[in-house]
Amino acid sequence: MLDKLEFYHGAALVRLMEHPQCRSVRKCGLGYVVNDEVYVLVKYTTKHRSPWRFSFDHDDLSGLKSDAQTWKTAVVALVCGGDGVCALTMGQCDRLLGGGMGWISAKRGFNESYAVAGSADELEHKVPVMFWPLLVFESIRTGTQSTIPVCPKPTEASFATAAMPSRSSMS
Repeated sequence: MLDKLEFYHGAALVRLMEHPQCRSVRKCGLGYVVNDEVYVLVKYTTKHRSPWRFSFDHDDLSGLKSDAQTWKTAVVALVCGGDGVCALTMGQCDRLLGGGMGWISAKRGFNESYAVAGSADELEHKVPVMFWPLLVFESIRTGTQSTIPVCPKPTEASFATAAMPSRSSMS
């Protein structure tokens, strides 16, 4: 029988490894190293419906900061049950947590992006589902935490003019 960690980490890692720019993924400390450049911490929740909450305790944070210092950049992958993966930079996580222990939550409606908040702050923009694993490879390309633009919060006007993407175009 599969362990829950294997099941949920596997969901994130398969998408990562299927990306054409992925050359290698290996275990390192609490997370994984991609292409010998980016450290990825995967956290998961088994909850089926939004919102999903992820706790970060002292051990999580000290291990993450210690492991992440060795690599160019770090990405946190939040596996939201069977819904998808919400990808955040280390800087975003630090801001959401206020530099200490706490929680990060992700919520999304059908065909929407993730609204992300933490115990100390919230992101002003939503995180698109397709950011995982793109954020990892954009971090490799630029050598920075992220230069991928985020989606602005939707307005009533954007709902009236936005076309819904098909499920196949988001894969």
